[in-house]
Amino acid sequence: MANNSSSSISNPHEPSKPFTCITLSSVTKLLPSNYLTWKLQVEALLDGYDLLKYPDGSFPAVTPTPNPAYQIWRRQDRLIYGALLTTLSPEVASLVSQTTTSHDLWTLLQRTYAKASRSHLKQLKEHLHTASKGTQSITTYMHSLKQAADLFASLDSLVSVEDMTDHVLRGLDDGYRAVIDGINARDTPVLFYDLLEKLLIQELSFVAAQRQVPAPMTALNAQTRPSHYDKTRSRQFSASSSSRLSNHKPFLGRCQWCNVKGHVLSQCHTFKQQHPGVPIPHRSSSANPRQVQVHIATVDTSQNNFLVDSGATHHVTNYLDNLVLHHP
Repeated sequence: MANNSSSSISNPHEPSKPFTCITLSSVTKLLPSNYLTWKLQVEALLDGYDLLKYPDGSFPAVTPTPNPAYQIWRRQDRLIYGALLTTLSPEVASLVSQTTTSHDLWTLLQRTYAKASRSHLKQLKEHLHTASKGTQSITTYMHSLKQAADLFASLDSLVSVEDMTDHVLRGLDDGYRAVIDGINARDTPVLFYDLLEKLLIQELSFVAAQRQVPAPMTALNAQTRPSHYDKTRSRQFSASSSSRLSNHKPFLGRCQWCNVKGHVLSQCHTFKQQHPGVPIPHRSSSANPRQVQVHIATVDTSQNNFLVDSGATHHVTNYLDNLVLHHP
């Protein structure tokens, strides 16, 4: 963005007082919705060049007769008028097309956009009353409320510190409950920027908590047989485990067939005697037979006769009573 700049034009009537030519290239374009921001920028620059006295009317024009003083005033005022026009958006520029001096232009803009109409005040009050943080950052949320309060101030309708605090707290969610309770417990009002600081600290704590590495997750999947297989329903499932058994601990699971603790189906003598022709599901060899093994078992319900051994050393079930050892 280009910077504001100024230059001088020689003054034939008073060579020691040249005309000041300014360029307001970095000023925000004036829209119907940002008059306060525009006015603050332009006022500061003109006052810095000692030229604000022209548009605000404190240095009125002299008698327009053949008068060297009038020519000096008119030329300087036209330079200021042209600089102000460059800061207006097209829709606003058409509004001031009938003005001729910087003071006329300045006054017309004030009457148009800074007039405290009843409908304008009602809209601002509704905005403050219904404002909600939602998914915005605290900085964005607080800035929108501060902007509305500043507009109230420009319309000679100040928002008190207590009311501003109530508007801010009303739009926060329960994640800021600690700050809300602390502010409500105060006997003295909290200033806007102090409240902003407290809310920013709370927001930073949320961000830090989200960046923490989550604990390892264990995914479990269980399937249920049709109701006519109730005899073995609690023994059918698929499991996933993220832990390993210690070598010195005994196997505490139960057989999927005889329900005897201490072995699984591939080691069940009762199953072998009752079904000698049924092949035993293969178990992967391991130096440690009690090592945790994770498998996935699925059931084809279109078959009438089947047996399922997931091969897992640990299982999940919908019924805690089916487990020898369980924890909440």
